Amino acid sequence: MSAVAGSKAEGSSGSNFGNLFVGASNDVDEQATLLRGWNQSYAQMSAGKFFGTVKEVQLRDSRLFTEFTGQTLLQYGVLPPDLIAIGLPLKMSGPACFCGMPDEPGALHVFSGGDGFEFYSPREMTMAGLVVPRAALEDMLFDGARDGVWAQFDFAHLARVDPAASAMIKDFIAGVLQIAEASPHLVLNGPIMNTLHNGLVSNVAALVESRADLAPDAAAPARRWAVVARARETIHSRPDEPISIAELCRVVGVSRRTLQYCFQDVLNVSPASFLRAVRLNGVRRMLRTATSVTEAAAYWGFWHFGHFSRDYAAMFGELPSQTHRRFNPRRKDG
Repeated sequence: MSAVAGSKAEGSSGSNFGNLFVGASNDVDEQATLLRGWNQSYAQMSAGKFFGTVKEVQLRDSRLFTEFTGQTLLQYGVLPPDLIAIGLPLKMSGPACFCGMPDEPGALHVFSGGDGFEFYSPREMTMAGLVVPRAALEDMLFDGARDGVWAQFDFAHLARVDPAASAMIKDFIAGVLQIAEASPHLVLNGPIMNTLHNGLVSNVAALVESRADLAPDAAAPARRWAVVARARETIHSRPDEPISIAELCRVVGVSRRTLQYCFQDVLNVSPASFLRAVRLNGVRRMLRTATSVTEAAAYWGFWHFGHFSRDYAAMFGELPSQTHRRFNPRRKDG
């Protein structure tokens, strides 16, 4: 589900200014579409109204962007194999986890890789990112460095990078966005665009050549993430069949205590809270097409509608009937 720059959908808005796209959203599903070609989905994990923004500049066949998200999110995505996508956090308001690894404020986020990425982001986060074609990056590398660099993008992961290279690329992104906002015609100028594009790719090359793997002290974080991933897959595979914590433990093959510890350590939430959040997000998505609130709530296993309405409003900042009316203005809730 890739977004088209300048497209508008319920819950989001976007405008093109030359090669600059500026978008804003108050819906996590629409926010996930604002970055073009990312094939990603978001689930909101913290309570409250969501708000997010994206600023993106197109430079030939490369892009740079900043994205702000105002709630804790569980993000899944996969990029086309011919693209290299990396990110550097500009602001992190709390702990985060990227592909099973505890996040660090200065870490390089490698989003590329055939198996995709999973990102548990903090309540407020601003990410700066770059997307470049593999072919463009290859032209910037010495022959002897190419094989090693390509191996870095076979899977999504975190890496440490030289702080000077990281600061340089953050300054570059901020500078290009400032130019695009103040003088959008400049990034449409052929020679200037070529200069900025070459600068973007050159910065990426310098950044990835300075990287080093983050090496956890033990394999325990990866094992705990694997438990959480198996539990999540089980939950998502059975949306119309509510699953208990006891049954989840049986399917995943761990004790209740182990499941609790893994979720608290990796995502800082209990399994029960995670399960409720996944189901509430499922209802919110289904309210786009459901004939009634009751239908969506029942499908996702909410039988006590008073409790459901209270939990939904606490999570998303509005009643489920209000969401349903926004997406289905001609239908009556029921």
